[in-house]
Amino acid sequence: MSRFRAIPTAALLAALALAGCEEPPSPLVPELKQQFAPGYPLADAIQNLKARNTTLSVHSRSECESLARSNTMTSRLRPGGGPCIFGKIPVSKNWLGGHTDVILQLVFNAEDKLVDGDFEEIRVPFGWN
Repeated sequence: MSRFRAIPTAALLAALALAGCEEPPSPLVPELKQQFAPGYPLADAIQNLKARNTTLSVHSRSECESLARSNTMTSRLRPGGGPCIFGKIPVSKNWLGGHTDVILQLVFNAEDKLVDGDFEEIRVPFGWN
């Protein structure tokens, strides 16, 4: 085999090896969906998210409505008439400096009870961001 043919072969083998290192989806998203069911109290949600090392921001009803109308932040859920929470939970880091996080949005009604929640796992394979 010539030297020039060995380089693409080595690159292909390295790519296949890295692809095989991908972690399976985290069980966190289904766990969060089960825990944060409609009717869940706002105070309990904040407490439980902080216990999970969540970076979060809690917004008032008017702030949630404003965020939903603005183009600066993508809101997957419509405001529920009360506060809302946006957050990020760190899940894991890999040896390439990448990381996996779960981002979330929770919307509450005027009585501070959860109306709906959205949870999404985000993977960044390399740590240059």
